[in-house]
Amino acid sequence: MKTNLWGLCALLLTATAAMAAESHSHKTLPGPKGGRILESTPRHAEFLVRPDRKISVTFYDAALKPVAPSTEEVKAIAEAKTGKTAFEFEKTGDALVSKEALPAGDGYRVVVLIKSQAGAKSQNFRIDYREEICGECKRVEYACICGH
Repeated sequence: MKTNLWGLCALLLTATAAMAAESHSHKTLPGPKGGRILESTPRHAEFLVRPDRKISVTFYDAALKPVAPSTEEVKAIAEAKTGKTAFEFEKTGDALVSKEALPAGDGYRVVVLIKSQAGAKSQNFRIDYREEICGECKRVEYACICGH
């Protein structure tokens, strides 16, 4: 019985160590425009809050070169203290930009839903929207690449 317990403990410790090493080896990609990279498929997307507080989503190929949106659909929902706000997007240059600005303040969650094409299953991303600057990587907190 003790042998089985020790074997189980060793297996759990090995699995935990492997998961910890894997999570530390996964490097967060910095967004070329200063936003947060959403690792969607088949293309990565960058979530960025512009100075006018509108959300911009830019798509990139594997080499992080911008790709104009074609069949992609994006929706977002801000879950602010004042309530939920849904956002629709329109094509502006090489990005999709929300028609409305984010609610005032920060410290709330923004859920971004990306479909690679109409009828496809959406990929959901949850972003804790915070505007302060990270002391380590000097990026806005919602786009921080430090992993803390």
